[in-house]
Amino acid sequence: MAKAHPDDEEAAASAVRRRLPAPQRRVQILAVAGDLFSREGIDESSMRKIASKAGVSPAVLYRHFADKDALLFALTESFFERLSAAMREAFATVDGPVARMRALMRTYLTFGFDNPHEYRLTFMTALPRLKRDADMKAFRQRARSGAVIEPQELTLGMHCFGMLERGISDLVAAGHTRQSNPAALTEAIWASGHGLVSLVITHDEFGWTERDALVDTAIDVMLNGLLRHP
Repeated sequence: MAKAHPDDEEAAASAVRRRLPAPQRRVQILAVAGDLFSREGIDESSMRKIASKAGVSPAVLYRHFADKDALLFALTESFFERLSAAMREAFATVDGPVARMRALMRTYLTFGFDNPHEYRLTFMTALPRLKRDADMKAFRQRARSGAVIEPQELTLGMHCFGMLERGISDLVAAGHTRQSNPAALTEAIWASGHGLVSLVITHDEFGWTERDALVDTAIDVMLNGLLRHP
């Protein structure tokens, strides 16, 4: 009979000592996997290493997640769930299309700055690896063609982008914008915000100015290029 791997025995013993309900165990495994993926990279983070760090046996890990891509998918959904909740709150608590757009942009930028590891993992690693951009492209093509999109078809990332698009559409409908193409305007605004977050969290040694001032200035620059002026 094959002898058990020492790491497996240690992980199994730890799991017995710290039994958690399945939902809590899932959250704990995701936290460990996200930390390992961010610090060591996906290719260097084996399922065995994730199980060991989480204090569970490989069998327990595989009961929750089939592979690393399943872990990545769950991590991106968790990230977008929190971002979506923050953006929904901003959308619902501010009146007026211009003020609402400012609030949405501030929420997006601040969330990215506050969650640099998760932001980097989601946008720079997980989405390309999981080919989620292809899903977004197909969804947007269907939406532009007038096809009916059922709520259950939308990923949480699509919800986040959709809120930006709705905010831009409200600006266009109110006659506040110099251009009238909501899709192009939304893409330009998101690309600008995403670019700023990506630069700041990747090059923190640059010596960026105080964050609130940077966020205020970035929003002013983006909106000044978007809005119609008297």
